Amino acid sequence: MNALSPALQSLFSVVIAAMVLGALALLWRRDRSAWLVVALGAEAVGLAFRFVLIVQPDLVRSAPLMFSAWTLSGLVFAIGLLGYAIEVSGKR
Repeated sequence: MNALSPALQSLFSVVIAAMVLGALALLWRRDRSAWLVVALGAEAVGLAFRFVLIVQPDLVRSAPLMFSAWTLSGLVFAIGLLGYAIEVSGKR
């Protein structure tokens, strides 16, 4: 079985992030939670980092701060999603 090409892996990464953004946007349309805005913003930043890495794949080696910022955006996304889950479970 052949492994996926790097181009397909990059494409799938972007498609998955776009699907997550779409799901968050649909949730936000219904609930208007500030936590979802945090998660949406952080995931949008993560998607921007993915696009940059597709265009300039060597940037991670030349700018290690970028990888740290990308990781931080993932953490902020997780915090936003967890905050929303806690908020929704508290309403029930």
